[in-house]
Order: sequence, then C-alpha cells, then structure tokens
Amino acid sequence: MEPLGSYDRLVAPSTGIALGALGVLSATALFELSRTLAETYKGRWFAGNGRDVFHVAAVGVLASALFVNGLPPALACFAAATAAVFPLLILDSLPARRPVRVAFLLALVALAAAPPLLQPRSIVGACNAMARILFP
Repeated sequence: MEPLGSYDRLVAPSTGIALGALGVLSATALFELSRTLAETYKGRWFAGNGRDVFHVAAVGVLASALFVNGLPPALACFAAATAAVFPLLILDSLPARRPVRVAFLLALVALAAAPPLLQPRSIVGACNAMARILFP
C-alpha cells in the first residue's frame, strides 16, 4: 500500500499560518455571503442550489491553505470538507444579527481548521498510519 502522500510544506511556517488565517477568513466570508443570499433572495435558484457554489469555493480556499501548509492534495481536500461540514449544517439556524453570526461562523471554521493548519505533519503521519493498518 502506498501512503496517502507525504508532508511537503510549500511555504515557511509563519507564511503558512498567515495563509491559513486568510483562508479561514475567506471561507467565513463565503459562508456569510451564502447565508445573505438565502435571506435576500428566497425562492430563487441562486438562493438555494446556487449557494453551493459559494460552499465549494469556501472548501477550495481552505484546501488551498492546507495544501501549501504541507498536506497532500487529497488529504487537504478531505480536511477542508470535514472542517466545513458543521458550519454548513447549522448555517441557516445561526442568529439573524450579522455580527454575531459572522463571529460564530469564524469561530467554527477556525476551530475546525486549526489542527491541520497548526500540525500538518502529524495529520499526514496519522492518516498514513491509519491507511497502512486498514489496507495492509
């Protein structure tokens, strides 16, 4: 069994953290834009299915930040999608006031993205170890 990929940081650690923070902020902004579209344009296609474009863009931004921090592409996409699941599940039930909603979204995305952003080498190692155990 070949490993899922290797740890290969493309940028310096401080730059990686800065790009990760920018990715978290961008993903939060895209989630907020999605919610605003839903409130403003109820019943139109872009307020329903069209919102998924913003959701995919948010995951793409997070995946890019994780990739430059050293995660292999597939693992970066998986970690970004996993980090986006909970915010997306509760997106429409968040408070109506925008500042509170944005702060809550930012906290959720930041907490979910923190482990792979701060410890990418251990995430890659753990995933490769699990793959070796599951698929001998």
